[in-house]
Amino acid sequence: MRFSVYDELISQATQNEADVVAARQVFEELTGSVRPDHELYNERSDAFIEWYLLERRGDDGRTPVERALLLATEPAPRATLCSLRSAQRSLYRVQALRPGGLILDDLYGGGRFDVDERRRLPGVQVADLLDARLLADPDEPYRLVLGRAVLFHPREAAPTVLRLVREAKDRREPRSAVLNRLLRLRLRALAYRHVSPARIYGELGERRPAGSATL
Repeated sequence: MRFSVYDELISQATQNEADVVAARQVFEELTGSVRPDHELYNERSDAFIEWYLLERRGDDGRTPVERALLLATEPAPRATLCSLRSAQRSLYRVQALRPGGLILDDLYGGGRFDVDERRRLPGVQVADLLDARLLADPDEPYRLVLGRAVLFHPREAAPTVLRLVREAKDRREPRSAVLNRLLRLRLRALAYRHVSPARIYGELGERRPAGSATL
């Protein structure tokens, strides 16, 4: 996977500082706010950048990756940009671990995926739940990799998370709204460590906010 193309996309798309700041405020309304000195700031910054590049639409109705595709002429960068544009964000459950990768079940969209992961993910276990994006590697057909932002939900809250997802699917709640709501709950659970994560996800997860109001 040519992540150098991704890095170049970041450089090009974030030149308008005012737009980035405004977008960050929207992202934090959707997923919860963290301070720069927060232990999760770096990983949440990775998640914001992915959202900004791949999901946020500007006044022209396009995302930054779609704008970059309009200008790209070389085959290799275009293939990587197409992969990024098609990246699938979802809630995944670790079905199995293998050397150099893991098997993931998509709990919202369905399907089981064999994913290569060369980064170290310390402590990952079967049945762990993670918010992440899957990308097809244009350099190696049928190879899937994870995006840079990989956010794990507390294991203690897993049964509640699974129930919340089932209920959200039954009422046809948009996938992005469900994932963002779960990320707000994740922040609450990590902020109130003296309270069981299962309780936080259970009690606050029942309160579906209108619009993008934070929990």
